Amino acid sequence: MSLPSSFSARRLALGIALAGAFTLAGAADFAGRGVFNFRSDSGCPFAALAGKGNDCNRLALDDPDTRAALDIGAHTIRFVNTRSYAGKTIVGDVLLQGSGQARGGQRVPLTFHALLSRSGNEWSVSSHAHTPIGGEFSDIRIDPYQIVVVSESTTDHVLLTADQIVDALARPSLTARLANVFVQVEDNRADGAKDADITIGLGLSGASKSVARARFRAPGAKGRDLAEAMQQGNWTLELQALSGQIPRQVVQRDLFLYGLESQSLLQPLLQRGFRKNEKLVLGAASGKGYVRYDGQQREFAGADASARAFLQDSFIGLVLGWQQQHSPVKTKTDAR
Repeated sequence: MSLPSSFSARRLALGIALAGAFTLAGAADFAGRGVFNFRSDSGCPFAALAGKGNDCNRLALDDPDTRAALDIGAHTIRFVNTRSYAGKTIVGDVLLQGSGQARGGQRVPLTFHALLSRSGNEWSVSSHAHTPIGGEFSDIRIDPYQIVVVSESTTDHVLLTADQIVDALARPSLTARLANVFVQVEDNRADGAKDADITIGLGLSGASKSVARARFRAPGAKGRDLAEAMQQGNWTLELQALSGQIPRQVVQRDLFLYGLESQSLLQPLLQRGFRKNEKLVLGAASGKGYVRYDGQQREFAGADASARAFLQDSFIGLVLGWQQQHSPVKTKTDAR
């Protein structure tokens, strides 16, 4: 049976498989390695990018031994995996989209990201928040899901409650605050610049090491709206490694999450990660998508879908999208 219209299996055209899916009273089961989107009733970071269905919440399964059940009515996401792993291994994740009110009264998009891992027969979870600006937030709006895993005894174990997720967004832990101190985001735009341009650095302010630069460009776009800039059919999303120390595993997982790991042009990047100063570009020219890497360019019909996913789901993308729709302001952003 098919999934309800509020679900979309991201980038099916790129070979991401959905197996064993069904619908039953607002529930769906997912199996097989893939990335799947479902509706956010709390809104999306950039609504027009998500489309009418607001399918911007995400559930990812990293290997075929992991299954997940999503119960919309009970707001529960349940993971099952009985495989024993020799070392700590990421087997899936959940990404929930919401928003919060900053101290100045501005409503700001917030993203909660939970990574689920297995080591031996044990489950663990690590989580963090993405925000385009720093600070604490009130009036948190996010779908009240709880994340549950099934243990070897077939009993449910709650890893994260809805209240814990809200608390993580409103009042970040000491660990999250310390992590934020070491993540620096520099706004590279000059006064009057329209398109987003940032540099990510690691380390204390004033002594940080730049590791990546990201730019979004939409030549000829009439306004600053992100979706309109992409719809006009001439845009680029550019990621450049400013260091050769970006972990290969991080690059590999991002290529998986954003529908790029099957691209033949990107196989060297998939195998070894970024070398210093290398660039990966997604774009469109006269409405035709492409991917560019290592001096070569290939036609890529999925460029639009991959770029939209990156802009909504990743920390770097969230900051770029926020910048694209706001005037240059030299403020530190929050990776938490």
